[in-house]
Amino acid sequence: KVARAVNEALVAADPAHKSAYDANLAKFLDSLKPVEAKAAELHARYAGTPVTATEPVFGYMSDAIGLSMRNMRFQLAAMNETEASASDIAAFERDLREKRVRVLIYNSQATEALTKRMLKLAQQSKVPTMSVTETEPAGKTYQTWMLSQLDALGAALAQGDAAGANAAAASVKGKTQ
Repeated sequence: KVARAVNEALVAADPAHKSAYDANLAKFLDSLKPVEAKAAELHARYAGTPVTATEPVFGYMSDAIGLSMRNMRFQLAAMNETEASASDIAAFERDLREKRVRVLIYNSQATEALTKRMLKLAQQSKVPTMSVTETEPAGKTYQTWMLSQLDALGAALAQGDAAGANAAAASVKGKTQ
């Protein structure tokens, strides 16, 4: 939407170069196709999967994939650099300890003690983790940056799938013995 709006504004301001602006828009939209395809693939496989994050930095993408994002009040407090409530912290910790979420998405550029604590708890609880950044890393294009984050998410979700399947099998086995 934004790229199309920018294109329209450029054409309105400089109609003589409409063909160049249109060609650049088409090239840009084409460059996004691998990102859109990967997001669609993850949506088809993981829509509705419960996940959590230390901050809503990956929120738009998780929404596009259809993930069921938990602990939003905690995330908003972290983003706004305010203190999360005790009940929000407890809910987040419970989700990790009880493996109510398949993946913890964390902002690797955030170094707050509570963020580090949640990451450590996820690792101790064997909840897969995935690092995201809020700024494009040097040497990457937007497209390669998003694809690398989507690939990491796919790997973490697959790991979470395997962990969930193993836990379910163990539960069934325990009930039949």
